[in-house]
Amino acid sequence: MRAGKPRILKSTEILLWVYGVGLTGMLLPFSRELFKMITPLNLLFAALFLFWGRRPARQVIITGLIIAVASFFTEAIGTNTGKIFGVYFYGRTLGPALLNTPVIIGLNWFLLIYCTNVISRLLWERLSKGSAGSNKGLPESLFVILTGSLLMVVYDLFLEPAAMRLDMWSWECGVIPFRNYAGWFFFSALFHTVTRLWGEEEPNRRAVPLFAVQVGFFAAIDIYYFLVA
Repeated sequence: MRAGKPRILKSTEILLWVYGVGLTGMLLPFSRELFKMITPLNLLFAALFLFWGRRPARQVIITGLIIAVASFFTEAIGTNTGKIFGVYFYGRTLGPALLNTPVIIGLNWFLLIYCTNVISRLLWERLSKGSAGSNKGLPESLFVILTGSLLMVVYDLFLEPAAMRLDMWSWECGVIPFRNYAGWFFFSALFHTVTRLWGEEEPNRRAVPLFAVQVGFFAAIDIYYFLVA
């Protein structure tokens, strides 16, 4: 146990450095365009952080591909019709696009579902410690799915204002509709159900600092633009 602890701390330290540099680059006017251009690399780094030295189980890979593809086409239908999340348009920050939708958006959905699934399961373990085994099964699954979906919406509350500032996407008239958050919750619950049924593995605790740092990253951008606006 002692041998593993420094390695985990070191990986989290690297995570903080990468996002700290990224935040600084996004906020400084002379470097902002460069850091916007390399945003897709940040998502690839997030995946590398999660799975470095830890190959995901076969079921995680399969469900991850399903979620990535399904979420990409959900976003493509959404941005081309305005019927799912509201009327929005992607900018250039998220990189190459297909069907007016960044190709990497599916990876982002998978990483977020993976992280919020792990966090919800760890939270259940903590809350149910010492309880009877009968509390598991359906109650546990409902807790994981609903809590994970709520965490996704909380994440999106911080993401949306920052995303518009960084030209990830923009909303019609600059207003984020309630439908967006309802859609996020619905599809998050759907993908969490798929993950719960077929795509779980031993909890990867790196999901906790990754999710927390990402929320902090977008919250810091929101606060910065609120203060300078």
